[in-house]
Amino acid sequence: MNKFKERLTAYLAGRNFPSAVLTVIVVAAVVFVNIIVYTLGSHFGLYISSKTEDDLTISSAADAVFTAAAERGEKVTVTFCMYEDVIASHTTGKFVLETARGFAERYPELIELQFVNVLTQLDSEGNVFDFSKYQTDMRGNETAFSRYSVIFTSGNNYKVLTDTYTTAGFADFFTLNSSLTATSYNGEEAFASNVCWVLRDEHKTAYFTTGHSESANSSVYSLLTTAGYYVEELNLRKVDKVPDDAGLLVISNPISDFEAAAEGSSLRSEIERMTAYAERGGSFLVTLDPYSKKTPVLHSFLEEFGISVNRTASGDCHIVKDDSNGITTDGFTLVATYAQGTLAGSIKEKTDAVGGNIIIREVASLTLDSSKGASALLISSPASVCQAAGETVDTDGSYVIAASSVRVGESGESAEMFVIPSVYLTATDATVTNGYVNKNFIYALCEELYGCEEMIYGCKSVVYESDTLENLTMSAARGYTTALIAIPVALCVLGAVVIVRRKNR
Repeated sequence: MNKFKERLTAYLAGRNFPSAVLTVIVVAAVVFVNIIVYTLGSHFGLYISSKTEDDLTISSAADAVFTAAAERGEKVTVTFCMYEDVIASHTTGKFVLETARGFAERYPELIELQFVNVLTQLDSEGNVFDFSKYQTDMRGNETAFSRYSVIFTSGNNYKVLTDTYTTAGFADFFTLNSSLTATSYNGEEAFASNVCWVLRDEHKTAYFTTGHSESANSSVYSLLTTAGYYVEELNLRKVDKVPDDAGLLVISNPISDFEAAAEGSSLRSEIERMTAYAERGGSFLVTLDPYSKKTPVLHSFLEEFGISVNRTASGDCHIVKDDSNGITTDGFTLVATYAQGTLAGSIKEKTDAVGGNIIIREVASLTLDSSKGASALLISSPASVCQAAGETVDTDGSYVIAASSVRVGESGESAEMFVIPSVYLTATDATVTNGYVNKNFIYALCEELYGCEEMIYGCKSVVYESDTLENLTMSAARGYTTALIAIPVALCVLGAVVIVRRKNR
């Protein structure tokens, strides 16, 4: 007992402390701290946000577009519906204000800030501000106003952002999860995209089809709004045709099928309305649930553009699994690579300038018919395989997982189609992140395939909370794992050597 006390006293005094024991204590402390942080985050919604001074600093992402606009003599006025000192002390508004000030300082010839009290309708200099012009949007729809509204104006073009989702205010500048909790601050991109919006004189509408159990999260709407579209929903069963202002028809993960008219019927079905839209040069963006077997009519329509989803005889899709270039241990979340081709090369150039990978989860493989205008955009790695119903059905690798098609109709107009058999490309945790370029891929697609005006790439987001997977493939992870295992093993060996040497003194 006395010997144990002497040794313990020596350890506490810092003498003769075994390296192995020190290693165990350090590892245990790290594990304990991680458990506490995880528990707080999981059960109480808390997280640690370590901000740096440049979190809200404006990047150079908009330089080319905004400098050109300033040189053309254009002017954008940004009006806040609170006075500056009030918004500066507001919980969420202060971030938006700091971003706005950053833009106004960086582009003084282009951007001017204005502050108005929405109740008294007086600006900060006591002049009356006329809100009547903004009671409706540019299409005549009624506009909601509150003290949280931000108005972007350039010439006769204007856009009003009003938080109608939360009581905190300024939700349009944040990304919200399903609980309406802010997971990131996207102020730079939101501000820049709305400046671009009012600088454009024409805005087409992106219509999301409904009536087939489609699903689309708010990220998709935000991406297309940033690309310059109005966003609306459209039930093709209830209209005579796709509206003339349509710039894009979005088919987002339908579960049930589109209707097709019986042979010899004089009735116009959904597919016939889509075909007529394509004939006049319509554009399509299609994301598919790879596990759905109930959309053969829609798949037949896609085959007219030369794009087919690979299936077994029982209808199960060929799901791509990549144990080498995958992100998760099951191999079904993977990093996509670009295919060869003009369009793929143009998109790659734009996303490479920003940096990062495209991440896809649970995606089926495609077969393309180039004679119908189809070409590959994204492919999996050569090491990938395909599984269906849990069984390996193909081992060729380098599968096409996203494709485009441009088809010229009898009218001479070109219809553009993009298809990916996965629901994950535009998921929130893949687009609201600084680690992946899924968002910038969609922007480049809008610009290069659909003819949208110049997009802004590389705006920073301040991510507070993210479920996004680490941007690390399994092959790279194995290397890091080996290194991480080697470090404690080496420490243990070193500790053992020290102990043995001390005993032999």
